[in-house]
Amino acid sequence: MKKILAVAIFAALIVPNICLAMTRADFTLGGLSLNMPYNDVIKIYGEPTNKPGGWAQLVSDCIKYGNDIEIGFLNKKIRYVAVTANNGWKTAAGVSVGMNITDVIKIYGKDFSTETRNAPLNPNEKYFFYKWSGTKYSWAEVADVYTYAPGDTVYILSVVVNNDKVTAIELNQSTPEY
Repeated sequence: MKKILAVAIFAALIVPNICLAMTRADFTLGGLSLNMPYNDVIKIYGEPTNKPGGWAQLVSDCIKYGNDIEIGFLNKKIRYVAVTANNGWKTAAGVSVGMNITDVIKIYGKDFSTETRNAPLNPNEKYFFYKWSGTKYSWAEVADVYTYAPGDTVYILSVVVNNDKVTAIELNQSTPEY
């Protein structure tokens, strides 16, 4: 009986952490997922309002819908999605711009890293994070040598927070070379 009780207590303690584990299905924004082909995005959302171009090796093409949605592509597949307004775009778990960070942490858990920025990054650093300041909370796939081959990617979901409110959501992938 003591063994059963001990196992039940142990399970109760670890199950919440297991439930918070993210899978690739969680890494979506506005119904788009990383590596989705360019043509599929156009089929869903139509022609973009702007095509500002790509950035060096990380992104070959970039499109925008209005001023608050930006999608970057590498080899015609989504490399990142960034949303900076409460426009209806949400993650698979329902996180949207305007939410309180405490609600986001309830959804994704506390297993995140934070990065505080008092100023934008160097604009010569051609990567899409440069446009926001504030505090960023990021959740990422756990990459290990047993599940990922050399050159594979890791998916990252980040929220930028100012005054405890989500002001931007970023979905991107990191590769070992960057």
